[in-house]
Amino acid sequence: MKKILTLLILLNFPAFCQQIYPVNEVEKPAEPAGGVAFLNQFIVSNMQIPIRLAAKGMNARVFVKGVVEPDGSMSEMKVIKSVDLLSDKEALRILSLYKAWKPALIKEKAVRQEAVFPVSFRTNPMPEFDSTENAIVEYFDKNNLRTADVKKYKFRNFIPTDHLGYVRSDILYQELKSDKWKTLITIPFYKKEIYAHIFGPAGIDSVKAIKSFAKTDHYESSYEELIVQADGKLLSHAVYPGSGKPPTNNKSYYLNGMLKEEQIAIDSIIKTIDWYDNGQLHSIMELGGGKGVSIKNVWERDGRQIVKDGNGWGKVKGNSWNRMAVYEEGKVLNGNKSGRWTGKLADSTLVYEEVYEGEKLVKGISYLEGNTVDYKSDFIIEPQFKGGKNKMFQFLGQNLNIFPGSSRMKGKVVVSFVVREDGHLDDYKIEQSLSGSIDNEALRVVKKMDGQWEAGSQKGKPISMRYRLPINFE
Repeated sequence: MKKILTLLILLNFPAFCQQIYPVNEVEKPAEPAGGVAFLNQFIVSNMQIPIRLAAKGMNARVFVKGVVEPDGSMSEMKVIKSVDLLSDKEALRILSLYKAWKPALIKEKAVRQEAVFPVSFRTNPMPEFDSTENAIVEYFDKNNLRTADVKKYKFRNFIPTDHLGYVRSDILYQELKSDKWKTLITIPFYKKEIYAHIFGPAGIDSVKAIKSFAKTDHYESSYEELIVQADGKLLSHAVYPGSGKPPTNNKSYYLNGMLKEEQIAIDSIIKTIDWYDNGQLHSIMELGGGKGVSIKNVWERDGRQIVKDGNGWGKVKGNSWNRMAVYEEGKVLNGNKSGRWTGKLADSTLVYEEVYEGEKLVKGISYLEGNTVDYKSDFIIEPQFKGGKNKMFQFLGQNLNIFPGSSRMKGKVVVSFVVREDGHLDDYKIEQSLSGSIDNEALRVVKKMDGQWEAGSQKGKPISMRYRLPINFE
């Protein structure tokens, strides 16, 4: 036993004895890959400030001391200048996620270096947050105009929040009557366990999670959707404007809770920013505006920039393939793909090849279970009714039954369903209701469409896609 213990001590001895150098004793100090600005952007993007602190308005810095390791991580972290316990904890959490340091060098050899880094906390005051109610409360006068004058209070929005400011229960619209708030409208809160699909890590298809949102039955209603893991780490947060439109802001996270990708919709442009799993900024791209995908800037994992201002050699994330992450590579010219591009899985398996000329895809070949399929569009093509939309509307007109009383009901029913790879339909949902009988009639006719659809496709391959069909009753 004594010999085994001695051996274990000897094996671990080098790790314990590796020297930690102060910054003034190294030839090249440790620094964030890509520069300090990148690390600060990482901190801002990943920061999760408890709403009780954020609502007060913050302008403070937590100073963290640690050791930058040769592998790019920071160890032995401790707070040397505190703000408060919650802020200190958040500063340590964020810096523990960041593993993209360029280590210090002595004679071109990576060494351990002591470092101090400040984590800034800046928020504007939120007078609408009521700490006694743990809720955001917005007050309105008799004309439904926002007011801070207690004497003019007539209506209010009451939004219960969790510790980070996300909705935690029903949202209430209330009226003040006889010095008491009476609920006029309730926006119900939904929370359920799901298995969230994970795109990327080999061997992990999905994880157990909780999805929550507060939403009315109206198709046009805006809402936020939150998905968290069982341990509370975020998986995604999306802000939907309603009417079936894509999110105006959509964030997805790695399993360790670090931000992976953020999509921001401004007018007709969707800006996408994504990060490597070590915290290094990966790419900035834009989609829309009639120009397709524009590749702005791309960096390697070690912080080297390979596409600058739309020119260079791009290595970017493509659309997922059979729930697996795909990585594309090729020349970028003025923000556009140029020449030959390849799409590969993480294990370098070739999924497709494409050739671009003057911003346009001229040839694409995808490889499907040993077969090859040619295609000429790099966009995901939506499913369609055989014969087109005019045929679909004709089908609806010929099959919808108008029964007594329905003529008094005017409006729109929105039915969604999944069009499978073989064109068959399933997973029907009423996303906007008009009345029970009319909803059932709309659903009956949509189900009758089964087998009359052409599947959507990606890179020439049929894929399953959800389709939303609004049906007007006038």
